[in-house]
Amino acid sequence: MLKIFSIAAAAAVVAASSVSAEGFPERPINLIAPFNAGGGTDLLLRGLAPHFAEAIGSDAYVSNMAGGSGTVAASALQAQRPDGYQLAYMSVTVSTIQPQIKNVPYGIDSWTPICSIAASPTMLFVSGDSPYQNMDDVVAAVKAAPGELVYGSSGPGAITHLTMVSAFAGLGIIDDMKHLPFQGSGPAIKELTAGNIQFFGDTELLVERGDFRPLVVFNDARVENFPNVPTATEVGIEAPLNELYLWGGLFAPAGLEPEVTAKLEAACAAAVVSEGFQEFAANSGTVVNYRGAEEFNDFYRAQYDANAALIEAAGL
Repeated sequence: MLKIFSIAAAAAVVAASSVSAEGFPERPINLIAPFNAGGGTDLLLRGLAPHFAEAIGSDAYVSNMAGGSGTVAASALQAQRPDGYQLAYMSVTVSTIQPQIKNVPYGIDSWTPICSIAASPTMLFVSGDSPYQNMDDVVAAVKAAPGELVYGSSGPGAITHLTMVSAFAGLGIIDDMKHLPFQGSGPAIKELTAGNIQFFGDTELLVERGDFRPLVVFNDARVENFPNVPTATEVGIEAPLNELYLWGGLFAPAGLEPEVTAKLEAACAAAVVSEGFQEFAANSGTVVNYRGAEEFNDFYRAQYDANAALIEAAGL
């Protein structure tokens, strides 16, 4: 269940973590974006960094380490000393999906989760002129013409792919459909609007930016901006395929001292609710979703296990 973080909750976290590790930090903290400069993760970290630095009482800078769909940076981070000076913003795909489908040197126990920062449920949608008005229409069309309808993704194992798998495997029709992966969401959206694919999935931020019709949301409740769009549970998709979030947060290597974790967590809490970051989030469409270290650790591990079922269903 997503919980939007409040200022009152942030204050409680900061107060509970007022006793910091002695001497930490003594040098700048590196916030690693595991993708190229200019992307969503990079921009989010650059929006967060000055407020995180102010809260932690030291400098914080953003560095980029792209490659391997985020696994290059994650692989490098897990080998670093767990001293709190190297953190990375990792998404659901980098932290819970890639290590289950690729041969990488990290896994579920490689991290000390610090805080989650942003999260959005994914949605399955069609073009605005599509004949499909709801998921009943989709199921009927697939059964009437097995093997003819196509769903797109931004690549195998991407959150867009897993959204499609959740929907169509959850409704028992995925074997009667075709999957067409693209190099990113942009090319897939072009093919959706051109009618060459019929279905795609992403967050509501993308849905709001075009002429699209959402048919289902993978959240525990209907979302405010699309109150008429049913949840996956409502259309008959059962757990663990009924909830899927594009989320991300800060991770340190495993073995970080609890006192250092607490100070980093408190700084993250203060940064997230700062006026500057809240303004950045509003302007960029970032859906803020804070979890402290303990709650984020529980959430991350539950997501890792739940996404194993998606990976199996996707044939990855």
